[in-house]
Amino acid sequence: MAQAQDSTPAPAAQTLQEQTPQVDLPAVLGNSPATGGGGEVTRGELGIVIGAFTLYPMLDIQVGYDTNVYATPAPTVGSPYTYIRPSLELKSEWSRHEIRLLANGGFGFYPSATSQNYQNYTFQFDGRLDIRNDFYATGMVAARRATEALGTPNTEFASAPTVVDTIPIEFSLYQRFNRFFYRATAAGTRYWYYDNSVIFSGGLPATSRDRVEYEQRIRLGYEVSDDLAFWVSPSLQQRVYDVYINAAGQARDSTGWGLNVGATWTVGRKTKLEGFVGYQTLTYIADGSSTPATVFGLSGVWNGYEPLTIRPSISRTINESAYSAYQNYVSTTIGVDFTYEIHDAWIAVGGTSINTADFSPAPGVANTNPRTDYFWKASFGLQYMLRPQVSIGPLYEHTTGWTSDPSSGGPQYSRDQFSIRLVAKR
Repeated sequence: MAQAQDSTPAPAAQTLQEQTPQVDLPAVLGNSPATGGGGEVTRGELGIVIGAFTLYPMLDIQVGYDTNVYATPAPTVGSPYTYIRPSLELKSEWSRHEIRLLANGGFGFYPSATSQNYQNYTFQFDGRLDIRNDFYATGMVAARRATEALGTPNTEFASAPTVVDTIPIEFSLYQRFNRFFYRATAAGTRYWYYDNSVIFSGGLPATSRDRVEYEQRIRLGYEVSDDLAFWVSPSLQQRVYDVYINAAGQARDSTGWGLNVGATWTVGRKTKLEGFVGYQTLTYIADGSSTPATVFGLSGVWNGYEPLTIRPSISRTINESAYSAYQNYVSTTIGVDFTYEIHDAWIAVGGTSINTADFSPAPGVANTNPRTDYFWKASFGLQYMLRPQVSIGPLYEHTTGWTSDPSSGGPQYSRDQFSIRLVAKR
């Protein structure tokens, strides 16, 4: 599997983060500070109280061996690796209002393939302003650096991973009227790309990928009960590139709209699921061509059986393509991660996911057919709880990538990783 660039090693979580690096992953998947391999501990066992705030530090270290660092067909190159992920989260404990500061990093080192080394980070500030009991505003701003790992969608044009910096900003208003509610959101993300190797033929250079994405959406809903709510969410999107005509002579600025219908189901303190189905379309300003897609998603946590925690991850989105021959691609991910308390201090962790990337040929590009890339991931590991805050154990990860059109240079590889993972929380 492509080494987790700034995420947990769970396959479904990895895939979601690779496809939407601007997303706050723990919020999307419903992960508590204790999930992802360390078992679950209570708030009294985690956190350092600092006045009206609580600080949650964490350190995640993996040391192992990667059998196919460059995600290529045979002959392959293997390398030992070390992955270090420190994290600090500071949360307010006020009765009203809330603020949170988050800082984490993801640092990977490959002694036998130093071109694959990476240094990622996230600095994020978010919070909630309570205007009335049923009316509040939320906001978020962040600075993030991520790495497009080889062996993931959109990466066959480089020999060393491309780095992407993003600054996402989001502001929302939520208000409730009896059982009716709305949430209005305005969001924008600025992208900067950096090439760390010569871009192969067919790939777009970093300067042709720099852009700003905007989105405006509103969720209108009704709470059938305290546990169940149904909602509808129309949205608008705009994607504006820094260079209107890119290196391939294409104009990729676009506008779009979408409409989703979904439900949120809360069952107790540990189980919450949210799903939706809808329609999205992008229209390119230069030539008026459109890409429509049925979209859907599912996220949350299920803990109906006490020792077992399951985190489903299903998503479908229209993504920008890094190839000159393809206008965009529709990414579909279906996966599940789990944590299972076997006995006493032993915990099993792992999961599996399948991701498809359906590429649409760019208008005017000859001899280019639609193409679908596939990525299957699976992992399984054991964690031994030395204490409620410290765990260690083996982890095995596997990835296979293949394509419907091998002549186009799509993925054709198999990759295994064996590691020992240490997780320490406080």
